[in-house]
Amino acid sequence: MIIKSFSIDYEKLYNAFGVTLIYGENYYLKNEIVEKLSKVFNNHKFKIKLVEQDYLLKNIEILNNYMNQNNLFDENEVMIIRDVNDKLFNYIDLENIDKKIILLADNLPKNNKLRNITEKKQKNACIACYADDEKTLINLLRQGITSLNIKISNESINQLFDINKLNRNDINSGLEKLNLISKEKKIDDEMLSTLFNTTSSFDAFEISNNLLSGNKKELNKILSSFYHFSTSFSEIIGPLKYKINKLINIFEYNANERKVSLLIENYKPTIFWKEKKIIEVQLTRWSLEELHQLLEKVNQVEIHCKLNFDIAETIFNKFLLDIVTKRVLINTYFSQ
Repeated sequence: MIIKSFSIDYEKLYNAFGVTLIYGENYYLKNEIVEKLSKVFNNHKFKIKLVEQDYLLKNIEILNNYMNQNNLFDENEVMIIRDVNDKLFNYIDLENIDKKIILLADNLPKNNKLRNITEKKQKNACIACYADDEKTLINLLRQGITSLNIKISNESINQLFDINKLNRNDINSGLEKLNLISKEKKIDDEMLSTLFNTTSSFDAFEISNNLLSGNKKELNKILSSFYHFSTSFSEIIGPLKYKINKLINIFEYNANERKVSLLIENYKPTIFWKEKKIIEVQLTRWSLEELHQLLEKVNQVEIHCKLNFDIAETIFNKFLLDIVTKRVLINTYFSQ
């Protein structure tokens, strides 16, 4: 049975389901669900046993002992198996199991056997954990602040996201701190920025996508990320070149096609559905000629940064700004 991650009844999840599959790319949401569900099991006097699938299959007696456990005499136990895949079906009949098991997995395609069984079987639960967008995180923060009976303006909340790349864990951690000090100290914008600060650096491919999409708001967070996490130009150059070449390949796959949506739809190998929207933005923003020009400028800046390593960060930050504004097409960065 499919259960939405934002409307989980944890007592019902404990009582009504045997196998619970929690999958997806959102590590923080998966961790939050597991923690809340584990508390319910603990309240019902269950011991939590956490194990990796690879380790479990190499030590199959652990699984056999768990499956053959007699709850009338032994301590109640629930097994959480991490990093699961379809190999598990060689050892467990998930369609007819009478034990409680929690399965954790990364992204699973629609035709995945684990997904199919847990989605369709009424006594199994399947919870997808997709990436949080900014709107979801802002709502999460607002709900948390409201539950603490604290008044903070929408402007102050939005400002936190303008300067930080906050994730779900940052928000939950900040709310815990806010709850502890709200009765003792005045909460102003400076205090909020201290409580809600990011623990996430930007992925190099994420940076490249934002640059090529012309996302100025995200660029401000990226530059802040460089300050906090010491991201260097050498970490970004490779992924940026890869993304530019990918866009060039899509354009050149069918040189006669002028409609961007059809270029994306007909390109082989097939573009992952989650990437289609951002690629469409990028292909609309840059022409084929401009992408070739940009690639040459990236090569220029790479050389310039290597020759002037002491000021490489300044050079590269300016270059990133130029990509977002497209001044990169007219500026010169290196000449022999």
